[in-house]
Amino acid sequence: MYQKKIKENNEKKVFHYIYQKQKNLSIADISNDLNISFPTVKTIINKFLNTNIIKEDLKIGSGSGRKAQYYSLEKNFFYSIGISVHLKTLKIHLGNERGEILKEVIIKDDFFKETLIEKIDDALDEFLADIQNHVKEKIIGIGISIPGIVDNENNIIEITSSIRINLDKIKILSKRYNLKVLIDNEANLCAIAEKFLGIGKDFSNFLVLNISSTLNMSSFIEKDFYGEFFLKASRVNHMIINFNGLLCECGNKGCWGKYVSELSLVEEAKKVNPNIVKLKDVFKNENFENKQIKEIFEKYLDYLSIGIKNIIFMYNPEKIIISGNISQYKDFFKEKLIKKIYDKNIFFRGSETIIFSNFGERSVSLGATMLPLIDELF
Repeated sequence: MYQKKIKENNEKKVFHYIYQKQKNLSIADISNDLNISFPTVKTIINKFLNTNIIKEDLKIGSGSGRKAQYYSLEKNFFYSIGISVHLKTLKIHLGNERGEILKEVIIKDDFFKETLIEKIDDALDEFLADIQNHVKEKIIGIGISIPGIVDNENNIIEITSSIRINLDKIKILSKRYNLKVLIDNEANLCAIAEKFLGIGKDFSNFLVLNISSTLNMSSFIEKDFYGEFFLKASRVNHMIINFNGLLCECGNKGCWGKYVSELSLVEEAKKVNPNIVKLKDVFKNENFENKQIKEIFEKYLDYLSIGIKNIIFMYNPEKIIISGNISQYKDFFKEKLIKKIYDKNIFFRGSETIIFSNFGERSVSLGATMLPLIDELF
């Protein structure tokens, strides 16, 4: 579980306000909206100007009277690096405070190994070598996403049930690059991306169901606007939905991930057409119109809806955001999925609970890139 506690002080409040508004900011408006005295806001604004977090805009006004000074958020005042670990790829990104990806490298390999951190180290060293010094100076940290669990209590990173890595390796990585290094479950980082950049902005309590090569989920709970928030990853990949079903690598049968991960859908469709190697191939007209693939996808939606129903019963969330590559193809199945979930509806909330991310497979990378920024500035 990732827990972020924010010291409630005026500087944090003003920064949060500026980050949300980004432009057309006046000291008077900030003072009135946050109920902080004008002199206090002015002192904070001057500090942000000196550290290049904000910049002055043209003064606004008419006539001969005094014109109001407006401010806006400076672009690229900080950078961070995001690293997302997937089954067969490693993605490294350089991003700014707005979540804009400025540089990307994708490396193909088998990253589910005990040597994961060493491979990250090698890739990161090469990645940083191509970044200009004036940018390097403003990098405030590195965020790493994994499809497994970070177990701080036992000081391990659990990639799979059989691959565990000592968390001390992260400290070594941090010392080597003289940067804060944060590592977390990819669903938690999807939730961060949605909360600070995406459709989760307006909600204080939501779940993210991230469908990728594996299946994972995160609960986001914000206690107050400027206070603490919690992220808790759940291992829904191994939630059993068919006790006589497919054998999972965990040793149990009928785990949800064996039926609704992106990988499982592609593998089933590939049995019909060997040319299907990626999720986008499934949704090509010549494949998606195939009777056998239609039946496979119908069964896929059945299993997906069963699991989501169970989640709604357990959590009663304000929203469930479906994230991952499959969210890009929601127009193919959204209505049908929602109908399956809410057939004979006995839930507290209605079908508006289910929404889809606009980031597609970028959610994880965005969240990993934003993690150091959120940890440092919010």
